[in-house]
Amino acid sequence: MFMHSSLRVRSFLPVILSLIIFPLMATAAKPVSDPVVETSPLTTDLQALVTQANSINTLISAMSLNLDNSCTELGSAIASVTSFTAAVESVTSGISSPLSVDADSLTALDDLSLASAGIASVLPILSGDISVFSTSADMADIDASLSAMLALSDDIGTMADRILEMADKILVMADNIGLMADRIILTQEIQSANMALTQSSILAAQQNMIVLNVTVDTSVYNLPLANLINTGDLLSIDMGNTVLTESNMSTELADYESRVNSYLNSLMLVFTTLNVDSSSASHLINSDTLTMFGDLSVINAQLANSLNSFSQAVNTLAPNTNITVLNDSVYSMLRLAEDIGLMGNRIVEMGDNINIMADNIGLMTINIVDTQTLQQSNLSLTLSNVSTAQITTVSIISAFGL
Repeated sequence: MFMHSSLRVRSFLPVILSLIIFPLMATAAKPVSDPVVETSPLTTDLQALVTQANSINTLISAMSLNLDNSCTELGSAIASVTSFTAAVESVTSGISSPLSVDADSLTALDDLSLASAGIASVLPILSGDISVFSTSADMADIDASLSAMLALSDDIGTMADRILEMADKILVMADNIGLMADRIILTQEIQSANMALTQSSILAAQQNMIVLNVTVDTSVYNLPLANLINTGDLLSIDMGNTVLTESNMSTELADYESRVNSYLNSLMLVFTTLNVDSSSASHLINSDTLTMFGDLSVINAQLANSLNSFSQAVNTLAPNTNITVLNDSVYSMLRLAEDIGLMGNRIVEMGDNINIMADNIGLMTINIVDTQTLQQSNLSLTLSNVSTAQITTVSIISAFGL
């Protein structure tokens, strides 16, 4: 009986082994796949913007303007830049807290600022094309080209501003700054350098067009601008005279956060009014208005310098400061940096909008160029100080695990 059982088992043994060994072989032969790393929605949106920006860069870089094609080519560029800026604003409006920033998102931000600088770098070349054919054409024939060129430079400046503002909002909303501190600091440095290149290119192109141009009195804006200057002067003096301590830093910075935000809102009212006027009327530039725009840019640079000083003071006081007070302080500084950077951009944009619609650019050429140079210089100082303050603040967040 046992012998028959043994024989029966032997007869089934190959089948049993096949059931055991074959699945093991199949499992062993199947390669182990790497874990799938999902791309965050923010990264996807930013990478899409990079693709769009690179396409615009390719489009504009391939342009060569002449009297016959300049308006068409510049019109196409303006439409592309405007559409892209709207896409950036759409992404920005969708950013909310809490937000975890990853390396891919920061790389995309770096690529965006690089693409923006690349787009702007073509502007002096295009303005040079217009300068060449303007020597053999009537001013009436090139007037549309001049206007389109100024409009394009203004739109590219706005585009660069919106990219920077989006990056600032991402920083404010991020909940993992400490973990990504080194990478965030690198991104801030890249953006600051590329923004300086962008503004330099825009200024060069605009100056070329203003020199060529021979042609609503802006004094209507002088009263609200004067009010902004008075408020800004007082705010700048107060910030410059404030000494932060371990006990007062959070309350002082929260107060300045509120005041700066209120100041920004007042400036935005003037900005909106000027934009509406520029869309339907030309301007007769008043020299006092230009002076006031220059004064506003000086004030903004001073606010940014004070913010930078605050960040250095907080960094020094941090080891001996209550962690709750320190946490409130650093995030107030990030919001202050966002608002001050936004104001700097809008001040320059207002000046650009007036220049686009001006009837008397020829008469005011020297004053316009001087004002633009002053504004661009102060914007560079503002962005440099804001960037330095942000970098210092990010370092504090990382060091103290806030």
